[in-house]
Amino acid sequence: MSKNKKTVFLKSNKIGEGELGSILINGFLKAMTEQENLPEKIICVNSAVLLTTSKDEDEVLNSLKELEQKGVKILSCGTCLDYYNVRDELKVGLPGNALDTVETLLNEDVVTF
Repeated sequence: MSKNKKTVFLKSNKIGEGELGSILINGFLKAMTEQENLPEKIICVNSAVLLTTSKDEDEVLNSLKELEQKGVKILSCGTCLDYYNVRDELKVGLPGNALDTVETLLNEDVVTF
C-alpha cells in the first residue's frame, strides 16, 4: 500500500443525516481500506471522534483500525474527545490538537466529509 500527501478530515460520525448517514460513513471507510493509495492522515473533529471511541465490534472502528495498521495516522480532536467525555474510550489513533490540525489543513491536500 502506498500513502499520498492527502488528509481526510471527518467532521461528523455520519455522511449526511440519520441512519443513511451512518451507513454511508461505514461504506466510505470500508472502501478506503481497499484502496491502493491511502491518505497520510485521518483527522476526526466534532462528532467524528465518536467513530474512534465506538464499541470494539463496530464495523467503522474495525475499518479505522485496519487503516491505522496500514500506516494511516489517525488523530481525534482532544477538545472534542473531552466535550463528549470519551477521551478514556479512544480505541484507535491518538488525540490531536488544534495546532496539528491547522498545520495539516494549511500544508496538505485535504478531503473533507
